[in-house]
Amino acid sequence: MPQFLVAPEDVSHNTFRLAGPEAFHVSKVMRLASGAELDLFDGKGGRFKGVIEAVHADGTVTGKVTETLKADDKRAPVALNLYLGLLKASHWDYALEKGTELGVSAFIPLLTPRTVVLLHEIERTKAKAERWSRLIMAAAKQCGRADLPPVRDAVQFRDAIRAVKGKGVVLVAWEGMKGSVASQTLGPALRAADAKRGTDLLEVSLFIGPEGGFSDEEIELAEAEGAVLFGMGPRVLRAETAAIAAAALVQYELAGV
Repeated sequence: MPQFLVAPEDVSHNTFRLAGPEAFHVSKVMRLASGAELDLFDGKGGRFKGVIEAVHADGTVTGKVTETLKADDKRAPVALNLYLGLLKASHWDYALEKGTELGVSAFIPLLTPRTVVLLHEIERTKAKAERWSRLIMAAAKQCGRADLPPVRDAVQFRDAIRAVKGKGVVLVAWEGMKGSVASQTLGPALRAADAKRGTDLLEVSLFIGPEGGFSDEEIELAEAEGAVLFGMGPRVLRAETAAIAAAALVQYELAGV
């Protein structure tokens, strides 16, 4: 059964209310009526089971919460923040969708001197927030995820790499390490950090460059700020491919998938 997103303020320990597109999907697309069971999530990690009690003339759907489930057990034991060079629309959309499925905790558009996306497109990122939210919500519903990772404001690489220094593990994928595979650097760095974290959630900041890749100056800065550089084999990957592959490798090493 598909999940339906309910606003946190519209669900309690015993009732729920659906409005807007989610209510439309329930009543008009799936044609569910009173007595039908629903799986619900609030986008903050809360998951519920409910039963429809009424479909109202204004299109809203109300019902009774029959079970409050445990905190989302599909979350990975890592806060994986993906800093990805801002890409052309379809490539960025793909990264959001698949990154959500793989457990990325937050997406941060990264600005670098080699960012191919035009300046006016960067200025329009806030206007695209609604579209990105829809993509993320659809991916979360499809994979059974109960939280919705945010897309944060775009940030310059130099500012981002300095801001995360000393916070968990900072990883930078670099195509210049063609002779290296992830198991040689990424794996050991993650396992060492995981062994030290105790019961705390491990924060991982994963940096993937834009279509043009990172410059030598950016790589030097990353090394100076204590980042771990890693390669992903002999092939040069598209930015969105590298982002998804690297996210999967992080989750694999930390038993998150």
